[in-house]
Amino acid sequence: MANWSDLQHDMLGLIAQHLDKIEDYVAFGAVCKSWRAAASEKNFKGLRLWQQIPCLMLAAKDDFNREFYSLMEKQVVAKVSLPQLKGKKCYESLGWLLTIGQQGEMSLLNPFSGVEIELPNQNTFPEYDVYETDPDIFVRKMVLSLRPSREAPEDDDFVVMIICGGVGFLAFWRPKDLRWNRIETRNSSYADVIYTDGQFYAIDHMGNVVVCDVLEANPTDQARIIARFSLELWYKKELYLVKSSSTDGEPFLVVTRDNIPNYEDEQGFELDKPIYGTTEFQVFELVSTTGGGKEITSRWKEVKNLGSRSIFLGHSSSMCLENNKLAHEIRPGHIYFTDDAWEGYLEIPEGGGKDMGVYNLEKGVTAPLYDAPLRFSRTCPSIWITPNF
Repeated sequence: MANWSDLQHDMLGLIAQHLDKIEDYVAFGAVCKSWRAAASEKNFKGLRLWQQIPCLMLAAKDDFNREFYSLMEKQVVAKVSLPQLKGKKCYESLGWLLTIGQQGEMSLLNPFSGVEIELPNQNTFPEYDVYETDPDIFVRKMVLSLRPSREAPEDDDFVVMIICGGVGFLAFWRPKDLRWNRIETRNSSYADVIYTDGQFYAIDHMGNVVVCDVLEANPTDQARIIARFSLELWYKKELYLVKSSSTDGEPFLVVTRDNIPNYEDEQGFELDKPIYGTTEFQVFELVSTTGGGKEITSRWKEVKNLGSRSIFLGHSSSMCLENNKLAHEIRPGHIYFTDDAWEGYLEIPEGGGKDMGVYNLEKGVTAPLYDAPLRFSRTCPSIWITPNF
């Protein structure tokens, strides 16, 4: 019997061109190295990869393999050998994983193409010894300005932006940088960061929405306030900044999530382990902004219905997608979320993975993400990833 791995590359390319689902492409590329090489973006004739539905990279069952769950197929569609993820924390953006090892070693990994880009150790952050409160939670979020190329990623013009440190500051890295660069944050703790329209935007826990100009040849290390989110709208809630997929209005939305861990019971007695879990989401859009700097004032309007849009949140880049570009299996007007409350799950022996589901924004109810036993991890709970090759 012929060995499937011995098929000629041209033949594999022809087969790949007939695949029309990203799930099939994931499974195709997971067969072996030669099949993975044929599973490149140029051979993919279905929807554009960045319009595809994110898959769920499930928490590991073992030290070597990761399974990918498809919302379209409602089942695991691929198992990929990824021993390099053992014991590492992971954050996702544009289909790439930021991995962080126990000694602070960092890299960008494409789990499907196998391309890996070494990054400076987290101890190269400016004043690392001052701001590092726990190396296991030093990094909180990551976003890429664009996808690194497959052939020569070290020559690409992309930027990695992260939220890190005990105070949650912003830092960035570009290819050929020998260390991480910090952005001045006015002592603010940042909650989320996104990239849209050629700029990085972030929101801090004071409600300030800022823009960071780091893409120039001589980038600035200052974050400039462009809007301010009202304290009464988000007090004691987690914040997310989401690029709106709507062509009208402001380029982003602010999402609040009521999932802050509680360390006391109803009588005020301290608990052995925190209670946490998402009870509510709210979505807001910016109506107007007046003034500037410290005097800036913004007016926000709550969005009760997302229309045809769906939002994805977690340890991955926050995303808002239009359902008319997606499959009917994705529910419009819903928020798909995974467990990212590290303050809570690191206090639990099994780790994170409990607080995940699909939230109906209009009705205020949550349904399970999938019909299977939950998986837990202290280092890398289940995370959204948009496959690319």
